Amino acid sequence: MMTLGATAQESVPHKVNTNLRMYINEEQTNYPSHWHTDIELIYPYVGSYLVNCGARSYHLAEGDILLICPAVIHEIFATSPGTRIYIQADFSKAGSFKEIESAFRAMAPALHIQKAFCPADLYQLLCDWIRDIQKIYFGSAPPVQMSEGREGHSLMSFTELEPYGEVEIYSILMQFIALAGKNLTRLQLSPPTFRHAGYRNKNPLNSACVYLSEHFTEEITLEEIAAFAGFSKYHFARIFNDYTGETFYQYLQQKRINFAQTLLSNPLLSVTDIAYQAGFASSTAFTRAFRKSTGFTPTQFRQLNEEKHPLPENAHFANFRSTGSL
Repeated sequence: MMTLGATAQESVPHKVNTNLRMYINEEQTNYPSHWHTDIELIYPYVGSYLVNCGARSYHLAEGDILLICPAVIHEIFATSPGTRIYIQADFSKAGSFKEIESAFRAMAPALHIQKAFCPADLYQLLCDWIRDIQKIYFGSAPPVQMSEGREGHSLMSFTELEPYGEVEIYSILMQFIALAGKNLTRLQLSPPTFRHAGYRNKNPLNSACVYLSEHFTEEITLEEIAAFAGFSKYHFARIFNDYTGETFYQYLQQKRINFAQTLLSNPLLSVTDIAYQAGFASSTAFTRAFRKSTGFTPTQFRQLNEEKHPLPENAHFANFRSTGSL
């Protein structure tokens, strides 16, 4: 059994002949620190959950939605009994869509959509899409009855989708990401930033964040981004920290770290190449910053990817996979 102190790349068991997985978890289960190249949507519709992504912690209340970007180390704790939906999808082949990459960079390490603060129209649309995916993924077949009165919807993971079902689900996920990218500021509202929703500097600061998400690999100084936003260096530094909760350089460096984690899943790139592609001045500076942010050196992180240690599998599902029955 893997301890919570260990980290591994999760070997995601996709639905037969697809790059998708949907899982309804009704158990109070914790998942140790791990990462995978799939995006992951977590939607707790009963109970609350704690998810640590990179250096950040997300406390998911009932009805919240969390989108975890690819190649982000995360661990999940069920803080109370309940039910949560997981959707995992491989977007590695969507790299030709530059806006997909830009969206993930802007959201990284994760996008936390809080039901209590998300605009009702956007929230309802996102929930409708999740339900549409669930309907396509599990179909009309009744859930399998498991022990202790539980319903094993997730056993449907080991069947095939109806023709073009995968295309339908990916089209919904693409709409989800597009909507999130276009409405990032509205979706990221939380108690601290919600109080600043009417802040007169919100628009230029949001423009500065968008600019950084698109140019973070380049040499950018505080003076340059302040001038871009139309403020003096010292005034911008103060209001940017107030707006994002981070200093300009902390924000910029974390953008680079998040991008580097994605690049490290490509074994053809050297650590030095990745350091420069992510915007670091040297591989030494990159390694130091990466270890401080993730707790691992880039080489250690990559080795975890290559070893591909899977998380422990639920015994019910493992038995179904091998025998076709429970």
